[in-house]
Amino acid sequence: MAEGKRVKLSERTADRLYEMIVEEKRYEPGSKLPNENELSDALRVSRTTLREAISFLVAQGVLEIRRGKGTFVADSLPAGTMDLTALAGVRSRVRAKDLFEMRLIFEPATVALACQRATDEELRQIQKKAERMERIAAEGGDWPLADQEFHWAIIKASHNEYMRRLYPIINSAVNEIMQLSQNRQHMQNVAISDNQQILYFLMRRDEAGARHAMSIHMRHLLHILQN
Repeated sequence: MAEGKRVKLSERTADRLYEMIVEEKRYEPGSKLPNENELSDALRVSRTTLREAISFLVAQGVLEIRRGKGTFVADSLPAGTMDLTALAGVRSRVRAKDLFEMRLIFEPATVALACQRATDEELRQIQKKAERMERIAAEGGDWPLADQEFHWAIIKASHNEYMRRLYPIINSAVNEIMQLSQNRQHMQNVAISDNQQILYFLMRRDEAGARHAMSIHMRHLLHILQN
């Protein structure tokens, strides 16, 4: 394998391990990771690639290698990787407005990056998330969670690590607001319609169109929250 491709694979592997630890909570702080053979099989990479990925996360302070014992999740994760759940206490309309104003700054830029950087497979996954959100909404299920998965897929496709780390922080606050909103049905209808527009431009890699569609979506949500 060419050096550039091998390095890229190790970075993707580190990214996936990061997701498993920080976002999916598969391994708690202080816990030991599976052995090298088991983990490389689970991630479908060589042990060499896995070692490079682990070295990267060690440098970031996410993992620790304890000689003679194995690889462990750090007891205290770096502040940049933590879900700052203090933001989940957002309850007032004023603070809800602040949150969605932040999303208005953050997410249009992110979807524009996704237009540039997403792989074809990532675009297909984003489309599937949008379709799943509509299906769950039609069945009366937890559409806000499915909608967040749609937006998370876009964030991941932006291939910007800091945006990836910021989204879970924002998301915890969004969850709180959605539970308190009196306009969930209206928000559902708006989200479905707006997501279709976002997806339309994203699938065509139209940065200006996708940015505008996301901006309109955030303004729609701001309007609903203020009424």
